[in-house]
Amino acid sequence: MKAHMLAFFDRMPLLCILVLALLLRLSAVWNSTGYLMHDDHFLVVETGASWAVGEDYNQWLPKAQRALGIENPVPHQANLAYPGIVYGVFTIFHAIGLEDPDSQMMWLRLLHALYSLLIVYFGYRIVHRLSDRRAAIWSGLALASLALLPNLSVRQLVEVICIPPLMWSTWIIVRTDVDRRTAATWLGAGVGLGLATALRYQCGIFGLGMAAAILWESPSDKRWRALLSIGLLGVSSLFIFSIGQAQDLFIWGRPFAQLQAYFGYNTTHSGEYPQGTWHQYIWTLLGLLIPPFSLAWVFGYFRVTKRHAMLVLPALAFFIFHSFFPNKQERFILPAVPFVIMAGTMGWLAFRDGSRFWKRNRVLEKRILIGSLVFNGLIAIGFTFVEGKKARVEAMLTLYEQQDLENFLAVHVDSHAMPPQFYTGSWERYWTSDEQTDIANHRQVMCRSTTRVFPNYIVFFGDVHLGEAVEHYQDVYPSMRYLKQAAPGKWDRLLAWLNPVNSVERVLIYEIDSASECGEM
Repeated sequence: MKAHMLAFFDRMPLLCILVLALLLRLSAVWNSTGYLMHDDHFLVVETGASWAVGEDYNQWLPKAQRALGIENPVPHQANLAYPGIVYGVFTIFHAIGLEDPDSQMMWLRLLHALYSLLIVYFGYRIVHRLSDRRAAIWSGLALASLALLPNLSVRQLVEVICIPPLMWSTWIIVRTDVDRRTAATWLGAGVGLGLATALRYQCGIFGLGMAAAILWESPSDKRWRALLSIGLLGVSSLFIFSIGQAQDLFIWGRPFAQLQAYFGYNTTHSGEYPQGTWHQYIWTLLGLLIPPFSLAWVFGYFRVTKRHAMLVLPALAFFIFHSFFPNKQERFILPAVPFVIMAGTMGWLAFRDGSRFWKRNRVLEKRILIGSLVFNGLIAIGFTFVEGKKARVEAMLTLYEQQDLENFLAVHVDSHAMPPQFYTGSWERYWTSDEQTDIANHRQVMCRSTTRVFPNYIVFFGDVHLGEAVEHYQDVYPSMRYLKQAAPGKWDRLLAWLNPVNSVERVLIYEIDSASECGEM
C-alpha cells in the first residue's frame, strides 16, 4: 500500500499536493469558525453581508451617511473591491435561500479555500519552471501545509486574496525565457498585477519590483526593449486596476474616489496605527515561516537574486516598503510570503547540494528535517481547529436562534469588543453601554427613541466584573431573565495569556420584556 502511494505521488506530485492542501483547508472550513481579527470580519463580512440586504453597516456609502445627517458624504479610506465581491457572494446566498449566518460563513470559507489552491498550483509551476521537480515539490508542500497557511487561506483577508493574481502574473513572465518574452507576456502579466492592486492598493509596489527585475535581466545594449516591456506592463496593470475601481463612478460620481481617500487618510493618520521598528517584519517573517525552515528560506531567497530577479525583487520591494511605512501590522506582509518560500526553496536546495558540511552530516540533516516536519504538521493541523472570537460569535448566533430578536443592548464590562452583528441575522442598530453609563437614564433614552428599536436582549461582554454588572442592571431591568453564557475559546485564552492586550471575555445573555420595561416608566 505504501509503495503504491509513493508511486502515485511520484507520477502525479502536483495533484497529491493539491489534495493535501484541500484536506487541510476543508478541516479549517468546518472546524475553524469565527474570525481572527477585526479586519477579516468587520471590514469585509459585515460590510458585504449588510449591502446584500440593503443596509450599510459601516456607513461607507453616500445614502447611509445622508441618513445620519451628513449633507456632503465623503468616501471612506477602505478599498471597496474585495468587500464588493463578498457582497456579490452574499447576494447569491440570499437568492438561493441560504439565510443562516453560520452556514453562509461555512460556504464563504469553502470558496476561499478553493480559491487559495491557486497559490499552491502556481507556486509549484513557477518553481518547477525555474528549478527542478524536487524544489517544486518542496515549495508546493510548504505552500499547501505550512503552519498558519491553511487557516489563513479560508479567512476573509485581502492580504491573502491578492496573492493568486500576483503569482499568476509572475507565472506568465517566468514560463517564458527572458529573450523570448513578447508584448503579450507583459500585457498578460499586467492583468494579474492590476487585479492584485485593485484588491489591495499596496500590491502596486510589486510592479516597481517587476520593473527593477526587467532592467536587471536586460542586457545593457537592449535597455530600450526593457523600457518598452515596463511600459506595456504598466499600461496593462493600470487599465485593469482602473476597471477594478470602476465602482467609484457609480457610487461617488468620480473615478478613484476611494483611492484618493486612502492616500488622504494615511497622510494624516498613519501614525495612529501600530508602530514598529524597521526590522519588525524580519522577525515576523522568521516566526511565521517557523524556524528552522524560515532561516533556510530567507538565506536561500537572497542567494538566487541574480538568477531569479523576477521572483525576488518584487517581493523585496514590497517588504522594504512595509518595513519603513509607519503602520505595521503582521498580516500586511503576507503577500510576500509565497515568494520567499519559492525563491528560498530553490536557493537553499542549491546551497545544500554544494555544501561540504551538509554532505558530511546527512544524519543530522535528516533528524532536523523530521523534527521540523512533525512540529510544523502539529501546528498546521492544530490551527485548522482554531475558533476565533468564539464567545462573541456564539452569543450572536444564540440571538439569531431565538428567532424573536428585535434589538439588543451590548454592555461592555471588562471588554469593549464589537459584537459581530452579522451572526444575529439582523441589522437593526444595536445599543451600547459601559461602566460610565447611567443605567437608569440610558433606559429612559432607549424607551423614548423614535429612530431605534428598544432591545429585548441584554448582552454582557466581560470577565471578572460580570456578576457585579449583572446585579446593577437587574436593579433597573426587573424583567431580566438569564438565557445563556458563551465561554471564551482555547485560542482566545491563549492569545490573552501571550499578550494581555488581547481581550478575552465571557458573554452573558439575558432576555428582557421590552413592553413591560418601557411601560413602567
